[in-house]
Amino acid sequence: MNKIQKQIIKELKQTAKQLKKSPTRRQVPKLNNKCIKHFTSFNKAKERSGLKTTNNKFPIPKKSYILDKNLTRIISYLTFDGHLYKDLRGFYLSSKNFKILKDFKDTTYKKFNLKGTYQRGTGYGESYKYRIFNLKAGKLLNRLGTPNGDKMLIKFDIPEWIKKDKKLSREYLRIAFLCEGSKYKHSKNTERIKFNLNKTEELLDEGLNFIESIKLLLKQFNIETTNTRITKSNKRKKDGKITKSMIFQIRSNSFDKFIKEIGWFK
Repeated sequence: MNKIQKQIIKELKQTAKQLKKSPTRRQVPKLNNKCIKHFTSFNKAKERSGLKTTNNKFPIPKKSYILDKNLTRIISYLTFDGHLYKDLRGFYLSSKNFKILKDFKDTTYKKFNLKGTYQRGTGYGESYKYRIFNLKAGKLLNRLGTPNGDKMLIKFDIPEWIKKDKKLSREYLRIAFLCEGSKYKHSKNTERIKFNLNKTEELLDEGLNFIESIKLLLKQFNIETTNTRITKSNKRKKDGKITKSMIFQIRSNSFDKFIKEIGWFK
């Protein structure tokens, strides 16, 4: 254990002594955030502290298993700006936009009847997270195609059940471009839409395959795209891995069709 982890354990024990019981997440929201950051979960930190843990075994309703638009939105959110924990015990969406976080909150509640918590992000700039812990929901999302763990380091694709349904494909694309798309002025009278995604150098081919899957979904709506460009190399601080950016654009003759068929929600 490092110094920070030891300090967190000390704080947990002191809090438990003051409360005369093992603390809950709601009782110590700031300490909960530290536990997640340095132990990956609140319960893992409590286990290391020798405190009683509570399992999130809340049942999810039958509607959770229906392959519908809400499930598609959740999977798309988690694939792009979100994260499903490697151990599947929880998931979150990170964004600077509270409207997007509220949509994620509302959609996950409609689908799973689960409530989460808002937390301040820890990366560059001001951002927030909406986080939910539930192992059953995590296992279901993973089984239906949501990548878990560090998405930069694993290969994944759009779930086949989404690819085969045009309505669900549209929903997946809407969220994908909400998270990773950008619109900019190309000239005085024209705008362009760009899509950008990053992948580690060793998994670049798998990343390009995923980009091609997105383009194939767009083709269902007769939306044309440019070739994919690979730009800049960045080194990740946490592991020294080299990452590359994969970028493509919606062709100018398909701009209006994209707005009509998919929509632009930023």
